[in-house]
Parts: sequence; structure tokens; C-alpha cells
Amino acid sequence: MTTATATPQTHALFGIPTAYAHSEALPFIVLTGARGLGRSTALRELRAAYRGRAPVALIDGEETRFDRPPPGRPPETWSPAYEALSAIAEQLGEPVAGAGRITFPRLACGLLAVAAGGWGDRGLSRICAEAERVLLLSDTGGWLAGRWVGKTVARLVSSMSDQGPVAEAIIETALEAFSEGMSSSHRRLRRGAVWYRDHPNAAGNPKLGLVLLSRHFRAGGDARTHAEHHLVRALLADLDDAHAGVVPRSQRAGRPVILLDNVQEAAGRRLLESVLRDRADGRADQVAFFAGLRGQGHPALRNAARRTLPEATRADGWTPGGTPSSHALLVPLPPLSPDETRQVLETACDAEQPIPVAMAAPTPARVAIPVPFPVPVPFPPRLPSAIRRLTGGNPAGTALMVEAARRNLPRGLTAPADLLLADHTGRPTYRLLLDRLLPDEEHIDELAVLAVAHDHDSAVALAESRLPAGFGASGVRALEDRLAAEGHPPTPDHFVGDTFLRTLLLLRLRQGTADSLVRTVRPDRPDQPNLPTWRDAHRTLAAHYGSARPLHRAHHELALGEPDFAVSHLSDTFREADPRTWLNSLAFIASAPRADSTNAPDDRGAVALDRPDPALHARVRRLLHTVWQLTDPLVLPDPEVAARMRRDLEQLSATRPAADALLRRASRDWPDDALAGRPLRVG
Repeated sequence: MTTATATPQTHALFGIPTAYAHSEALPFIVLTGARGLGRSTALRELRAAYRGRAPVALIDGEETRFDRPPPGRPPETWSPAYEALSAIAEQLGEPVAGAGRITFPRLACGLLAVAAGGWGDRGLSRICAEAERVLLLSDTGGWLAGRWVGKTVARLVSSMSDQGPVAEAIIETALEAFSEGMSSSHRRLRRGAVWYRDHPNAAGNPKLGLVLLSRHFRAGGDARTHAEHHLVRALLADLDDAHAGVVPRSQRAGRPVILLDNVQEAAGRRLLESVLRDRADGRADQVAFFAGLRGQGHPALRNAARRTLPEATRADGWTPGGTPSSHALLVPLPPLSPDETRQVLETACDAEQPIPVAMAAPTPARVAIPVPFPVPVPFPPRLPSAIRRLTGGNPAGTALMVEAARRNLPRGLTAPADLLLADHTGRPTYRLLLDRLLPDEEHIDELAVLAVAHDHDSAVALAESRLPAGFGASGVRALEDRLAAEGHPPTPDHFVGDTFLRTLLLLRLRQGTADSLVRTVRPDRPDQPNLPTWRDAHRTLAAHYGSARPLHRAHHELALGEPDFAVSHLSDTFREADPRTWLNSLAFIASAPRADSTNAPDDRGAVALDRPDPALHARVRRLLHTVWQLTDPLVLPDPEVAARMRRDLEQLSATRPAADALLRRASRDWPDDALAGRPLRVG
């Protein structure tokens, strides 16, 4: 079992509501990013930090309870937003020391009216359970709660008849019970019901307002969205009452905190949209909202400002605009830094005793590694930077890679490729990582093939040539949408934009997991039934680009282990090309993944360290293999190869005086960048 520790960055998150406490407008903080960056952990840590200090609630829009109605509940009287509001109110109603318990009479009346619309089947046990759950939201607890709830539920059930509109009769009976009851809970519900007299078209009649709410909800579509919006408003009105009561401000609990994980799902999205809409309309509330959003944005947040985590902790620099989404603040969670990655590995491998360890990361305890070994496990000095380069600082990826290192370093497995292929609870580590980054992806084999592509057009060309008939452009577009929804949009020159995910997919392709797919999809090509998937995909794109885009052709031929065209192109363009363009071309070509890197000896270092030859062609060949080896995320960078790269770039700079400064700068920067796991700097 692991433990969690808060960090300075964690406390910065905790301080966001405080930083804006004196502002008229409170930002709706939305933590963004792909899977594995720590959004869910950050929200859980926020809940732990606020629990006991302020009313706090956390829901996850991906929980199964938000997928469908409970057994027996008619779908027309239930929605993910309904369930979310119930769950949030139940959590916010938990007692806070010195502040009493919050009650939700407005929300309870609205939820009861909606639920009553599905009570025509006389399933008494279900009806009683639903009514009790709702009515308890307006109770302060104690031994009398069950008694008054039971009596009220019995009266509601007795009002049901086999004829007539059930919801209207129950609403009328509920209002009568609230009016006649003498308990404090009845008095609160009576005031809560009165709130609905201001419902649109209610004409000052609370009963009509609740009936309209119930009808709109059952109607579905825009009418239901309208009803859900009023339920959210009821929740906020109840919270505003609790915050602005007669208790002196200094003795009151802090602002209520509502945390919505996976807010892109319906359960949280309805709340997000309703809150932002009301704030844009000038309806202030007293709630500090935090949300976790998978991806970098959402249509409901198109006008939201973006801030870094440190910027978001300051009270200045943010002012909402006139649109609802401008009242939100998008905050991407930063990846682990190189130093933090090293700390994770050192903590796991250098432990002197078997204790659970949590990583101090940019968000709270985002990497937690169990350490059962009582003796230190030495690791290669370049391994931390290699893990950082491979994962891009993804905390979940770092955790699994470090765990693989801890398990396999004593066996002599040190390279990232070896660690990714090593067994981890019965499966290779890279498959566990793919499952984490893209869970339940049914087209993972197709995506592994398309990871070779550079953009939509090349992906379509690859799909139409090598993937099942009918997959084509529509299948490519569907996978593009899936990647974007997961926070992995394409980047220039890469169909799969995230380097870590792309490396894992290409490793899956290289390991032959998609071989059977490619062998069976082209029965009209009996002459090529057994081409390896890897060679098939790269050969297809090399031919696709041909002479029109020589850099891309060179990239794919190098991936096939055929460097001649790349060497010729770089040699022919060296003297005339802009030096910045030439260096970028070299880096792009050398970013080609290497075929069979886990099954055949890697001769790139040997070529890079070949005997000196002053001929330009020979120098370019050595330099190409040097950059190819040093920037490969699956291998440990070789300091001797880095030293050779420095000398080759220096010697090349002497042959082009006009380009001397840029090439000399690269000779200084590139070896350091490669050994540190950084992208190669140009200029």
C-alpha cells in the first residue's frame, strides 16, 4: 500500500479558492491533460485537504453509477446530472467541525418532484427508498430523522392512485405534509418549496413550479437540460443560504468545494455548463469548483482562459468576459521534471528499508512506488534521463517504468526497451502502459499501424493500402477523434502526436502483435501475404512520399534499415541548404524508429564510431547514425557516441564558413541535449 504526500505545488492548488476569496468572480478551475498526468489524484488530494475544514464533495463522471438508472427507475425520471446532484449534496451534507450540517431543502423538493414522475408503477420498496434518500438531504441528522422521513414517505405513498397524474398528486401531498409538519425539517422543506414559485411560468405558484420542473425533466431533450439547470441552481441556492447565514463569517466553515473528475462526461458537464451560464448572467455563488478534464479543451470551454499552475495560484491576471466559458480557467498539469524523475527512481531503487514511498511531484503524490527490497538497486547514470525522455514526464508512465526498473535491473535489464518488454504481472510493461493511456481501445492494432503515419492523408493512404476493407478514411477519422478526446491531438509530422504513446504503439507494431491483421486483410495480394507489419507499413509510406517529399521517404527507409537515400540526400543538400533547415532535416530523418531493435544487434553505435573519413558522404553517414542512436527513446544514450557527434559537427562546420556559428552551436548543444534526454536544439 502506498502513501500520499502533499507538495508545494499541491498547496498551490489548495490555495486557489483562497487567492480569489475577495474577488466578485470566482474562476471555475479545470485541470486538463491526457491520462496519467495526475488529475484524479490531484482532485482526491484536494478533497482530503478540505475534508473537515469545509464542506467538500467529489464525483467522477466515469463511475458506473452515472451510466444508467438504478434497477426499476424509469429512464425518463433519471439522468447522470440528477444522480450527480444527489451524490454531491449527500457529501456536502457531511458534518464539518464547528459549522453544523448543510441541508438542501430546495434541491430536495426538486429531486422529489422529478422522482415522483416515475412512481406510477407502485413499486413501493423502490419508491420508499428514493423518497427517503431525497428527504434526508433536508435533515440535519439525529435520531428523529428516520421517524419524520418515514411518516412523510408513508403519506406520499398513500396519495398515489391508479388514476390521474401521479406526479401532480404526490407534489400536492408533499406540499401539504411540509406545511402541516412542525419539525425543523418540515419548515426547511416548506421554505424550499416556496422557492419554486419563481420558476418560469409558475406565476408565483410553488406547486405549479414543481409540476413544470417534473414535466420538463420527463420530456427529455432541451426541456430536460432546462430542468437540470434549475436543479443545479437549487443546489447553489441552498449552499448560498448555508454560507450567508446568521453565523458570523469568522466562525463559518470555508467555502463549499465541489470537485468534478472527468467533467467531459454528462454527469459533470451539465453542472459545469449550468454554473458557468449562471455566473455569466450575474448569479454569483459561494462555491469553489475544481474539475478534471481529459484533453486540452472542450466545446463548452472554448473561451476559457489558460494559465499555468503557478499562474493560477495568483489572484491577479484573470477577469471573466461576457461568455459563460470565459468564467472557467483551464490549467494543464505539468509533467514531471527531469529532477523529479530522477528522484522517483532513486527513491525506489536506493531504499534501505521496505517502506512505502510517495513521489513529491508537481501535483499531489502523482507517482507512488512501493519499495519492498531492503537493499539498494544500482541503476545506470543515464537511466533517469532516458525514462524522462521516453515518458515525457507522464507520472503514470514514470511509475510503471520505475517499477519495471526496480524489478529488472538486478537481472541486467537496463535499456528502456528491455524494461518495456519485461514481464509485469504476466504482461509486458508496454502493454500495461497502453492499457492505461488508451483503455478499452478495440482498434489498438490498427492504431499501431497508423502510428507510422505523419498526418491524416498519409494515415488514409496507409489504411486504404494495408488495413481491412472499409476501414479507410472513416476509420482514420474515428481514431483521430478518439486520440483527440484522450488528449493526444496530432502534431506536425505525426498522426499520433504524443511521443510516449507513439513509441508504445510502434513497439507493439514492431513486436508483431498486428502481423495477423495485415496478413489477412489483403487476400487479393497473395504475393505478399507474410510481409512483417513493420516493413509493410514503412515501405508503403516510403513509396507514398517518393521523390515529392524526400525527407519523409528518407525517414521511412531509415526505419527499414536502409540509410543510403538519407545519407545521399543530406550530403547533396549540405552545402546549399540553410544550416537551420539542414539540421532540422537531419533530426527529423534520424527520429525514425529502428526496426527489430529488440531482436537484432544495434550497429548504429559501431557505424557512428567508425574510423574517421574526411569525405562528406562518410561524415554524414556517421553523423546520421550518431543522431539516430542518441535520440532513440528505447536505448540509453552512449557518451562515447555523443563525443563523436560533437567532433563530426565541429568538422562539418569548418567546411561551411557561412554556417559555422549555427553548426558549432549544435556541436556544443546536441551532445548535452541527447545525454540529458532533451529534444535537440537548433539555433
